[in-house]
Amino acid sequence: MQATFWDRTTFGQITYRELAWVAVFYLVSIVLYDASISVSELAYANRSPFGQLFADYLPQIFLNYSFKVAFTIPIWWLYFKKLAHWPLYQKAMLHLLTAPLYIYVSIHLFYFVADAFKMPHLRGYGQIWDYYISFLLYLVQFGIFHAYSYHRNLQRQQQLEAVLRQTTLQAELTALKAQINPHFLYNTFNTISASVPPEQEHTRELLAELSDMFRYQLQASKVELVTVAEEVAFARKYLDLEKARMGERLQINVDVTPDAATAKIPPMILQPLLENSVKHGISPLIEGGEVRLRVFCQNKVLHFEISDTGVGMHQTTTRENEGIGLKNTQLRLEKMYGTAVKISKNEPRGTKIQFQIPV
Repeated sequence: MQATFWDRTTFGQITYRELAWVAVFYLVSIVLYDASISVSELAYANRSPFGQLFADYLPQIFLNYSFKVAFTIPIWWLYFKKLAHWPLYQKAMLHLLTAPLYIYVSIHLFYFVADAFKMPHLRGYGQIWDYYISFLLYLVQFGIFHAYSYHRNLQRQQQLEAVLRQTTLQAELTALKAQINPHFLYNTFNTISASVPPEQEHTRELLAELSDMFRYQLQASKVELVTVAEEVAFARKYLDLEKARMGERLQINVDVTPDAATAKIPPMILQPLLENSVKHGISPLIEGGEVRLRVFCQNKVLHFEISDTGVGMHQTTTRENEGIGLKNTQLRLEKMYGTAVKISKNEPRGTKIQFQIPV
């Protein structure tokens, strides 16, 4: 869905919708403050009519609140864009520093400009009201901002949970479909393998690998996690079958460090990415190429890298959007771990797919 004008971002990744709400908040605050002062003057000083008083106070109030807006936006960006990942208690502690800074600087800049243009403002002990009102304004506006941020995050979490439930349901239905009479498939493979002449031992091995792949898929549909070694073994069987089809056009390089082999990951996470490399990267080339799988552990994070020397992204500009398997893998990683699949150019040619999973 194409973003509307209000959803577009300006400086600091702040949307026009958010800027508009801040502007509305301050306009309402200006009107209410001006009206309150005008009513007070009208009641206790028997001065000009309300409309005249409102117009007289409006320039200085507008100038005062303009400085408050100017300091609100960078503080807002700090809390809700730059430090959005901070827990609330840490943000509350930081407010103890930014609130006095906001109040002092905005008020004294207003006093400086007002004096320069000979505009009236509170003086002496009366200035305590400027500090008091600025403090209340800071509390109210950032209280609203935090409540709005919490509401938005809750909405996003609910949407993610709904998508994850739908994805899980689809996966369960797919698994049920895959389990339709699996023993018939195994028995059929065994029958075909037994009928192969002894001199066709390579064919017998390919059938055994294909049978193992079906068996692994069925088992994977019943568990949430498998070891990296099990997943890589399954991926290697897939690559061996592809190599039997493509011959020397497909070269395979698998590198898994020992400390990564025993880690647990979701099943069926590597094969779709390898299939993407073989299908969209290597197969279009007459001379073929190499597919490389690297898995290593660093700082309690598993790093996965699938690269190929295929046609590259310059000829497959929409490659990251091709294939149901690749899309499902991206969605699973995003929902389960909050990580994304990074697709980039490989050097000197081809495509590289990378992602990470915390141990």
